[in-house]
Amino acid sequence: MPESLRVMISAGELSGDMHGAALASEARRSGTGLEFFGLGGDRMAAAGVDLRAHISETAVMGLTEVLGSLRRILSVRRRLASLVSSERPRALVLIDSPDLNQALARAAFRAGVPVIYYICPQVWAWRRGRIRWLRRLVSRRAVIFPFEKEFLDREGLSSDLVGHPLLDELPLRLSPEEARRGLGLPPWSNVLAVLPGSRKAVARRLAGPMLGAVDLLLDSFPDLVPVIPRPDTLPADLLLDLVGKASRRVRDRIVVREGRSHEVLRAARAALLASGTSTVEGAVLGTPMVVTYRVSALSWLLARLLVKVPFVSIANLLAGAEIVPELLQDRCRPEDLAREVEPLLAGGPRRQAMLDGLAGAASRLGGPGASARVLDIIMQEIGAAHDRDIV
Repeated sequence: MPESLRVMISAGELSGDMHGAALASEARRSGTGLEFFGLGGDRMAAAGVDLRAHISETAVMGLTEVLGSLRRILSVRRRLASLVSSERPRALVLIDSPDLNQALARAAFRAGVPVIYYICPQVWAWRRGRIRWLRRLVSRRAVIFPFEKEFLDREGLSSDLVGHPLLDELPLRLSPEEARRGLGLPPWSNVLAVLPGSRKAVARRLAGPMLGAVDLLLDSFPDLVPVIPRPDTLPADLLLDLVGKASRRVRDRIVVREGRSHEVLRAARAALLASGTSTVEGAVLGTPMVVTYRVSALSWLLARLLVKVPFVSIANLLAGAEIVPELLQDRCRPEDLAREVEPLLAGGPRRQAMLDGLAGAASRLGGPGASARVLDIIMQEIGAAHDRDIV
């Protein structure tokens, strides 16, 4: 095979950008000769991926929220699909974002380009009809959760369990005291991690209740240090505006750090999180957490009708029980959030029970090495396609 192998990659969300960057970095370290181009974010660009579109154009959450951005997303999808035909990559790697990536998988299938889906659509939770095109259009399916592989096995769909990429990316050897020093905080600080989401619409809905909960918690914990790690996809001026609506004492106490969610969660005694990848981070790092989420009324109604799993947080799905409180929609209120966070900060049986539950859930994720395993799959598919072309 040639020394340089061009591979297209599509990651339409912030978490996908993180995992795509890890994959590109692993390819460079391994000397595979792979050159990635496609859709991603700042981390993928820093890892050497030639971006043709940015996740700021595609990162939208919620069924009704997508409608307001539909024209822009469709334009990006058409542009990327045309790249599959015009540049004929040796392989196409898709990361999550199924509504966007299905069109790219179809374009690659027609062009004879092998498709590797890394972090597959959550067909175990909803929209199981996607199994049909995953079977027909995708060459290899790399999954990250054991229950995910078990579900696909029952459906007669082959998959490769590669493990969760966060096990390679999280600062597991960093102590909480070291994390606090790295964030510019005293090592004894009583840190509460506050993550209202990486998308603008989500942060607008969750920041108010979360910061309201912080205000209530300051009554019981006057030494509390709330820390928000600002993701790249959340504009600094928007976060400043959201924080500006909090009470005076919260504004005076809040600490904002650019990115660095891993370090903030490691530094925290407890966390208040929007449902999403950060809940997996918290579980792996062993940070007691409360998970919340709120979407439009129509999105919530549709989700209730379509979603087929009992929990929204991966920690609870891995454990098979609600070890982490989930305060969703109308339960996303300052007083409810504060009531659930308080025993996690105070210590005692509830905190210890959650620590034990998180350790058990994290153990089901397996070991590190996800990026290396996916890289092996990519090389296998490129090699198989090369052999077919020779024949």
